[in-house]
Amino acid sequence: METEVLRIIEGGLTNDKRKILTYSNKLADRLAKEGNEPLAKCIRQKINTIVPQSQAVADAVRLMPVDVDSHLQVVEIYPPDTIRQPVVLSPEVEKQISDFIEMVNHRSDLELAGINVKKTMLLHGKPGCGKTSIAHYVSEKTGLPLIVARLDGVVSSLLGSTAKNLRRIFDYVQSMPCILFLDEFDAIAKARDDAHELGELKRVINSLLQNIDGMNADSVLIAATNHPEMLDSAVWRRFVQVVEVGLPSEQQISEMIDLFASPFKSDVVSDSQKKKNIIDSIKGLSPSDIKTIFDKVKVKSVIEGKMCLETEELLASIYEVTCKNKSEVSYVMFLSSHGIPQTEISKRTGISLRKVKSYLSEIK
Repeated sequence: METEVLRIIEGGLTNDKRKILTYSNKLADRLAKEGNEPLAKCIRQKINTIVPQSQAVADAVRLMPVDVDSHLQVVEIYPPDTIRQPVVLSPEVEKQISDFIEMVNHRSDLELAGINVKKTMLLHGKPGCGKTSIAHYVSEKTGLPLIVARLDGVVSSLLGSTAKNLRRIFDYVQSMPCILFLDEFDAIAKARDDAHELGELKRVINSLLQNIDGMNADSVLIAATNHPEMLDSAVWRRFVQVVEVGLPSEQQISEMIDLFASPFKSDVVSDSQKKKNIIDSIKGLSPSDIKTIFDKVKVKSVIEGKMCLETEELLASIYEVTCKNKSEVSYVMFLSSHGIPQTEISKRTGISLRKVKSYLSEIK
């Protein structure tokens, strides 16, 4: 409770309405949790009467940082109640993420105990493996808004502007409890000994490190990169939690099939052998690719008024997403290799049965 009171006082002295509102709400929540509902109710009534929520949101948007040259916004705000699809994680990654969430949720207790530890997490892995989804998941579980830096707007071609943009972003996120998410982190955190980089980007890294070091106890930082090997060595030391987000296992793919198929009926969900066939077909794909496969079939199903996902349609979508050199012959061979009868291949592709048999006989 002491932390919330101190932050409210700080907000009053610095005329920071967002900080006052945020920590007044947090104080009310804590009082209600501790059984002091009358005082909590009184605080909420004062907030709703004196400082309408809409005005606070308007203030946050009005004060969003912009690029010093183009004057375009360099961050986007996502409230923690944004409805998103659940994430499917391996047990190891889930444990690491849960530990980080617990640390963030107990940041006031840690501060009162005199433990000044940075709430920083670095996610790395191949594209489409769920790093952005994890950032939103942490936002949801902590109740903190997610501030996503638009690095395409942050990185400027003009000397010194990129560092200034970074400074504006870090100043902004430290004015309220939130999570700063830096996606494609390698764009601003490349190794300073990279011979291909100009002196300007090396200065940007120095500025980045200073900003991270200067974060207050309430600030939370999540960064994500597809290229961990490109990061400066000093950057790694700034992150308390480092998580490698890998490609999904067979068990995770099975869970994703159930998740992405819902709420449609599907023989892939109800038939274990058909599910195993699909799992084998999409092993090695990222969660993003797997979701794309199911979304394509869902769109077709809705348009055709079927509202169901059939194995053959999913296999066709898998072929479309994964095959680079598409041809009539390779399509027939793909379907046949996954157990689709020749008559069904002919029916679904519009290729004559005689031609299907001819294609398949060529590979025997």
